[in-house]
Amino acid sequence: MMGSLKVLFNKYRHDLWQMGKFGIVGGLNTLVDFGVFSLLYYAAGVYYLTAQVIAYATATCHSYLWNRYWTFQAKHKPHVAEFTKFVLVNIISLGVSLVVLFLGREQAGLSTLISKIIATFFAMVVNFSLNRFWVFRVGNR
Repeated sequence: MMGSLKVLFNKYRHDLWQMGKFGIVGGLNTLVDFGVFSLLYYAAGVYYLTAQVIAYATATCHSYLWNRYWTFQAKHKPHVAEFTKFVLVNIISLGVSLVVLFLGREQAGLSTLISKIIATFFAMVVNFSLNRFWVFRVGNR
């Protein structure tokens, strides 16, 4: 049994490490996102949906650079198709986050912060899945 687990671990070690790095970058992106959102919404009084768009766009730029060069270690020069896919994935994720944020705050009556946390979770699931299997998949290198 242990031998089988070791073989399985060795087979997927690269993928597991890549997922871990994606998680680290995601954590840092979340800090960037929440930091910019908090500055805009709580400190500057910017409308919460506008603050979300700006915060998400800032975190998206951060995410692209770190995921491209560290997580997925793309060796080729960046190209328009890859960046376009990345932006499209993040627009989809932003849409998910905006809908969940709005529904949580306006429909469910949750606080803005709780709604933001829930929205971030849903957007993260969509973002990872699409980046892993579409934008940065091995066949794209």
